[in-house]
Amino acid sequence: MKRTILLATVLACFAFGKASAQTINGVKLAELKEPYLEFNVFKQTLSSKLFVWLEYGQKVNNDRQAAIVKDDNGKNLEVSSAMDFIKKMKEYGYELFQAYAVPEGSDSVAKFYVLKLKD
Repeated sequence: MKRTILLATVLACFAFGKASAQTINGVKLAELKEPYLEFNVFKQTLSSKLFVWLEYGQKVNNDRQAAIVKDDNGKNLEVSSAMDFIKKMKEYGYELFQAYAVPEGSDSVAKFYVLKLKD
């Protein structure tokens, strides 16, 4: 019985440790407790992969490198869609609060999403 509890505890530590390793500007997503977050999904130049810019009030350079979410290995976190990231952030206690679009050029718009920390 004690071995079962010990094994379950060790497995839970690994599971939760992996989930909290994703970071933004060196801060673990699990440690964020900001009431609101804003994010945008973007494609890197000459790539079809999708990544996330997330802003919570941190200082962001003009190139926005400090706002890119990193994975467990410190590389840019790849997502399949904005909804994929919304579901991921639900694990950290956030829910979709608002979505809006901003015109960028004659044919394109940038979509932004605001997440709210659940009460």
